[in-house]
Amino acid sequence: MKRFLSSGLAAALALCLVGSTALAGPVQVFSDWARGDMGTAHNATNGQYIGCWVDTDPTGPPLLYCEAFDGATSVGFCFTTNYNLLATAAGIADSTDIEFGWDDGNVCSFFMVNNFSQFPGRKP
Repeated sequence: MKRFLSSGLAAALALCLVGSTALAGPVQVFSDWARGDMGTAHNATNGQYIGCWVDTDPTGPPLLYCEAFDGATSVGFCFTTNYNLLATAAGIADSTDIEFGWDDGNVCSFFMVNNFSQFPGRKP
């Protein structure tokens, strides 16, 4: 039993590590979500991009807007005033893997920030 738990834990950790490495790379845009590495997109020569901005004024709540373009034909975007998603956006750096989703009205349905120092290369 102890051996099974150890090998099971090792397999789970390996899966997590493989999964986190798989996030790095080109921008990918799907029907209701997008993901990509900002540093890699910045260095790409095909025009791909991914990123977010937060804006506010004295009378309204902050607004988070995210957009991704895969460098070919697909663009995806979302926006939200959800405090939890806005707070997560504070973790973005110039070489962050980000992932976000949207509903039929392009309101953000989830937002993920992933800061790892893995391959591929980052913005210098």
